[in-house]
Amino acid sequence: MDQGSIAHSVPSIFVVLPDAQEIRGRLHARRQVQDGWLYQVGILVWQDGANGSAEPAEQRAWVPPAHARPVPGVSYEHVPTHRVSGTGSLSQGRPPAWALQYLPHRPGHPGATLLHVVGCVPSDQTLTRDEALAALQQPRAAACIECDAARSLAPEQE
Repeated sequence: MDQGSIAHSVPSIFVVLPDAQEIRGRLHARRQVQDGWLYQVGILVWQDGANGSAEPAEQRAWVPPAHARPVPGVSYEHVPTHRVSGTGSLSQGRPPAWALQYLPHRPGHPGATLLHVVGCVPSDQTLTRDEALAALQQPRAAACIECDAARSLAPEQE
């Protein structure tokens, strides 16, 4: 997928960084929480690549409205929006998804796999519930406690 086609599928948004710089990023999703909204934004940053090179990589984070401002003239109507329903659970247009983070082996610590709810860490690949449950059955696999991935896999109680 080239840069132009990505720009059309994920709309631009202004992202206000912690030091008050404002840069253009992308809005991937919005999520209603008890006291307002959070926006999943992505910005391009450099990361270490193979053979000492630098490669662009997208860093995603959920931010409050003060850190995500609309770009004039950009439509956000197709951004996945997760609203709180009347019962307090999230009503979503599509089912939740999960992502894996591979933690490399280092001296004294074997490699591991960490399961996240999509949005907790950047990922270009998502898993279904069945795939996420299977991934957790693998040796040295665990669910992230920050995004409460284990709880998100539990069947909903009526």
